[in-house]
Amino acid sequence: MSTSPKTTETPVAAEKVELPNKVFVGNLPFKTTDEELNELFEQFGPVAEARVIRRAGRSLGYGFVAFVEAAGATAAEAAQLELDERTINVETARPMSETEPREAAPSARRRPRRARKAKEAKEASVGEEKPAAEKPTEEAKEGGRKRRTKAPAAARTGTPSETVAYVGNLPFATTDEELSSLFAGFSISSARIVTSKKTNRSKGYGFVTFSSNDDQSKAISKYSDAPLVVSERPLTIKAAMSETPMESTEASA
Repeated sequence: MSTSPKTTETPVAAEKVELPNKVFVGNLPFKTTDEELNELFEQFGPVAEARVIRRAGRSLGYGFVAFVEAAGATAAEAAQLELDERTINVETARPMSETEPREAAPSARRRPRRARKAKEAKEASVGEEKPAAEKPTEEAKEGGRKRRTKAPAAARTGTPSETVAYVGNLPFATTDEELSSLFAGFSISSARIVTSKKTNRSKGYGFVTFSSNDDQSKAISKYSDAPLVVSERPLTIKAAMSETPMESTEASA
């Protein structure tokens, strides 16, 4: 009974901000997966790692996202995000304090103390060494997960599209037609909101395909100087990183 609260704190102490441009993501639905967390934040820029923190296989309702570029983390913190009708809390991830490792250490030493009750004479010195032996194992496992999740980041980088623009921080009720009307002053061939295949709900962003690079450049330049605001939400408008972003994004949903 007494160990239950401390086990839920272990991931917090173990989380080390080793990657730059990292943000803390709180109030996540407990069913959120690493892939869904990645999809939610890749609208702000290439993601190096997206991970939901779990204990005994169960989500603790928060996670961390590391961006390749600092601009991605800044945009994510400024955005108003929702997932499954829950407002997501995004803030800069902070390195664990000096006190947290000392809080995690006693729990690792409990088993050696219990063992000493049965054989105090032989286990007294061994009990002090066990926590040090367990830490490298924990860090090795943690490092292994990071190495596996870094690889896909390279695949998400590429050359910006010359005709397709990414439009982020859209109200979730925005339709394809409403997105198209926002760019009525430019020549466009299509406008589409990206939705989840599982829920058919908007992910809060979409893509607009312009008839020419000139129209795309003018639209991005115009709304960079004077951001477009919809329902009190300033939109993020920039060149998409793929010529067919809508198809590639939905395929990963």
